[in-house]
Amino acid sequence: MGDCQIDMDGLDKLTALLYSAVFDASLWQRFLDEVTRTIGGVRVQLLGHDTSADISLGYLASGYDPDFLQSYSEYYGEMNAWAPGFAEVVPGVVTPVQKMRLKDELLATEFYNDWVRPQEDVAAGGGVFLLKDETRVLAFGGNIRLADEEKLEREWLRTVSVLAPHLKQAFEIARMLASQSLENDLLRKGDIRGEAAVLLVAENGFVLFANSAAMDMLLSGAILRDTHHGRVSFSDSGAAAFLDQCLIGLRNGLPTVSRTFHARARAGSSGEHLQDYTIRAVTFDPARHNVPSFPLTIGYAGQSLLVTIAPDTPAGSELSAFAEGHGLTAAETAIALGIADGKTQAELAEHRAVSIHTVRNQLKSAMWKMGVHRQADVVRILIGLRP
Repeated sequence: MGDCQIDMDGLDKLTALLYSAVFDASLWQRFLDEVTRTIGGVRVQLLGHDTSADISLGYLASGYDPDFLQSYSEYYGEMNAWAPGFAEVVPGVVTPVQKMRLKDELLATEFYNDWVRPQEDVAAGGGVFLLKDETRVLAFGGNIRLADEEKLEREWLRTVSVLAPHLKQAFEIARMLASQSLENDLLRKGDIRGEAAVLLVAENGFVLFANSAAMDMLLSGAILRDTHHGRVSFSDSGAAAFLDQCLIGLRNGLPTVSRTFHARARAGSSGEHLQDYTIRAVTFDPARHNVPSFPLTIGYAGQSLLVTIAPDTPAGSELSAFAEGHGLTAAETAIALGIADGKTQAELAEHRAVSIHTVRNQLKSAMWKMGVHRQADVVRILIGLRP
């Protein structure tokens, strides 16, 4: 396109590639190539790894001269003038390169004069850290020619903000399915992902596959429930509406269903405490995903819904304590988390099957209880509490 704008068809194609990359790691590079081709005027990069799950995307790039990528790997990467500033960026906040390193300071560096400037002076652009902790890193960004900064940078940053939630969600699901097997829950030294429930759900709501964690949830009825002879739903009404909306999208032939929902349910042997869960749902298409058929999907060739349900990590316990300490209801917490995930109020209303006025009122109430006046402050606080 050449103007950094992305239309719905382009977004559908890019998100389809992302969720296919969950099952075929080679498609991460194809995703970057498609970003470069679809958007134009931007050279893009992706860095990702999770040491606890043995996932490494490495450093992937598209649109750069291969010789410069080689020199970056061998020498210039160590002196990247943007890296120190980027390392200080709050996860989830899309940031222009000028906030990573002032332009006047950049122009005086060897990195700029010998690596950036010879590549048509690609000194503009920006990116986002999606995950950044001791074991996980996921970063996405791009460079733009300085001559095109005014024309392209703002739209590029907007595009990054649109793609960022999909990138994070695809990577999170890849973590859960790191072995490319739904039956292997990746139990590693008590890692919380070992408790993740994984289901494949047909468009009519029938369960095609459920791992042991999902079966336990179905049997307990606290989170999942069997409604009518194999059809699955959630005990939480908001989560149930969320699943219904995803299945409607699947039945209506949406190219990619991709949604996240936060719910709370009773946990423990006698339901003695509340546990927060993150629910993710994406389209699973056996024609696109080059993995063996799962045990119960034999004979079912259509698209289905891949649903993962993960209890929040210990950092999520801090979130629960924060919500309880500030008197946030489950609905207010879910809305605030949705805003932190980058969703709009309209999207949250659709996902929760309520009116946008209800969402606005719940968000206002949450902000008042949190003592903040801007949505940006909600994002900043919650990102600091989440894994």
